[in-house]
Amino acid sequence: MRPRASTLFPVVLVAVLAGMTFWLERLVQGPEGQLQRRAPGVPDFVIEGLKATTMNAAGEAEYTLSAERMTHFPDTDSTEVEAPRLVQWAEDAPPVRVAADRGTVAGDGKELHLHGNVVITRDAAGKSGELRMETRYLRVDPDAEIASTPEHVIITYDGSRLEGVGMEFNQRTRTLELRSQVSGTYIGNEALR
Repeated sequence: MRPRASTLFPVVLVAVLAGMTFWLERLVQGPEGQLQRRAPGVPDFVIEGLKATTMNAAGEAEYTLSAERMTHFPDTDSTEVEAPRLVQWAEDAPPVRVAADRGTVAGDGKELHLHGNVVITRDAAGKSGELRMETRYLRVDPDAEIASTPEHVIITYDGSRLEGVGMEFNQRTRTLELRSQVSGTYIGNEALR
């Protein structure tokens, strides 16, 4: 199994989730910046049925973000997202999708945590099958372009399977490290040779 690392964990895609929630928070606050102080744990805004799309210069969708609910907490300056779904659309590549049960974004957008049934997929296209990564938790540092988890990870591609405990993907160096209990099964495919 030799999928390109750049398509395996699109850190930039997940960083868009962090950036979009940061942007939406600032949009809701408006030009005055800080809103009235609230008690700890009390949100200052909640968005139900969130759907947002970023467009490229040609007016085509680049990213779409949806969530059942987005809640911002001013005391911790954090944003929680329930059932986030993010899709990256590219002209020369199949769509990449990120889904989780919930996500948390730090107020400055510098860190994103995805929790529960985290699944990243690159759709099948041409002779390439679907590429899929599953874990229970994923931490993303958009500035460093690193996605990591201490949890069990399963990566599947065209019937092949790679799994391990603990993973770090560095987008800049295009390296993927599985830290322990690594095992895999490769199913030969003429298209990969």
